[in-house]
Amino acid sequence: MLQPIRRRYLDMPIRRKILLWFIPLLIVTITVTGVFSLQIASREIVTKMSAEQEATARQAIDHLDYIAQDAVDISDYLFLTPEIQALLRSDARNNAYISNQTIIDTINRLMVTRPYFQFLTIYSDRFAPLQFNNKGLSSALPFEDYRANYDYDELLKRPQIELWSVEVPGRTKTIFYGDTKNKVLLTKVLKNNATYEPAGILLLGIDETDIRQTYAPGASNLEIAVISPDGTVLSESTGQTVGMAMSQLPYVNDTAVRIQDLDTSIDKSKWVYATKTSKLTGWRVLVIQPRSELLQQMNRIMLVTLLIIAATVIVSLYVSWAVAGVITRPIRRILQSMKKFQKGHFDEQVQLGGMDEIGQLGAGYNIMARRVREIVDDMYAVQLKQKEAELKVLQSQINPHFLYNTLNTIAWTAEKNGDKVVGEMIYALSAIFTISLSQGRDTITLQDEVKLVEHYLFLQQMRFKDRLSYELELDPELAEYPIPKLLLQPLVENSVVHGIEPLTDDLGYVHVRCSADECTLRIEVTDNGVGIGREAQADMMRSLGKGGMHAARNSRSFALGNIAERIRMFYGDDASIDIHSEPGVGTRVSLTLPITFTRR
Repeated sequence: MLQPIRRRYLDMPIRRKILLWFIPLLIVTITVTGVFSLQIASREIVTKMSAEQEATARQAIDHLDYIAQDAVDISDYLFLTPEIQALLRSDARNNAYISNQTIIDTINRLMVTRPYFQFLTIYSDRFAPLQFNNKGLSSALPFEDYRANYDYDELLKRPQIELWSVEVPGRTKTIFYGDTKNKVLLTKVLKNNATYEPAGILLLGIDETDIRQTYAPGASNLEIAVISPDGTVLSESTGQTVGMAMSQLPYVNDTAVRIQDLDTSIDKSKWVYATKTSKLTGWRVLVIQPRSELLQQMNRIMLVTLLIIAATVIVSLYVSWAVAGVITRPIRRILQSMKKFQKGHFDEQVQLGGMDEIGQLGAGYNIMARRVREIVDDMYAVQLKQKEAELKVLQSQINPHFLYNTLNTIAWTAEKNGDKVVGEMIYALSAIFTISLSQGRDTITLQDEVKLVEHYLFLQQMRFKDRLSYELELDPELAEYPIPKLLLQPLVENSVVHGIEPLTDDLGYVHVRCSADECTLRIEVTDNGVGIGREAQADMMRSLGKGGMHAARNSRSFALGNIAERIRMFYGDDASIDIHSEPGVGTRVSLTLPITFTRR
């Protein structure tokens, strides 16, 4: 699977390879940059919105504190009014149901100037309820009903003088009959300033709608909730959860959450919010907005980023194609010149400006072309000289033929005169010349090489007067196997000259064996001569491995080095020569050659 893809990539033009690497890298770079930009923009938008929410919450707290402080100030003012204190100190049996017009006028003046205060009512068991309603639409509960429904007696015992709550008609209890408006209610315990004993309750109701308009004017995309310290929603920008527990708000996850744990109960991955707590009332303002609404404006940034990526890719395609053309155009000129050079136009040259890498490549190509042209000219001259040499060789072949004919005539004359030994020796010498010259061929068959060795050993046997014996073994299947000429005879000559000849009284013996397996031809020449010392043998092996005959230092090493160099040239590194010898025992020289034909 990967190999065809790799092959197609390697065969692809350089211009396309540049595009293949450049464009994905560019797209990845721009995409990563765009993603980081979007993330940074998202964080900036969220940070900016958080800051705006902080400001909105702070502003809401300021407005609410103003209203709450005004409500507390009114209650304190009325509490300190002499007329109210006189009523609180009066005896309920003597002052029952007596109204005070001065007090009513004072309350009216206070309430008329504050339209967001919906009603004010004072309950006490010492006098009839005092009440004022800005809307004038309803009347307050009688004292006895209020006392029963709102635990009047328990309120007087509470240590907390001021208490904030909320009334939602239909959802909570309400003080006024027929009142349908939501009210934030301040309940204040009135005390006798002489005895400091609780003597009445002041109720001041604030229209929740008016409160809502003070902290969220036109903030339609924000949700704002005002939560009391006990977790009740006093006011909320939609008006739907007023009077409920804050756990019922849609963005609060914990149903048992406390006001101090509000932050941990909101999922920050879905909502962006800010909270502020009033030091005056303890109310907590929550300003919140869905994170998805904030990130909608990121769609435009994302669209612009995608358009920039697309435009950049298109421009980059054009620019990279042009730049790749500038790079590959000189290479194409070199390639076209090389194709002409391959067709025989050896005078081809390319002219490239500059000496950058491509310029150096062109200069190197020009030098190569000139050298190749010179080599071709030299080879042509060598071929002419070789033809002349072959002609001279043909002419010189007359002399070897004359030598063969002369030796044969001498041998025939010796046999005619009865000297058969001399005739056989002359025939053997003639055969040696015939096989050695072999009409100028570089290779002969293994059978002819063995015959050459046999004629040589016959002549040496005549020389040593029966002090030399020999044995030749040749696998018949190897008879026609071609080998380099005079490969075996020098080994045998080394055995006779350096191994057998130094022997004084012992009978010399030479054994030649040619065998083969499936892929290797092995030729062994073994003698029982004087042998070779270990140091001399190691020196000969080193010389054979370092340079053949050029490293040889004596005639024996020279012959072996010549053979080692020839078999390496003919067979390569698969051929080898090995020497094993023991002083006084003999020597075995082995040739290992690769077989280059199929055995029958």
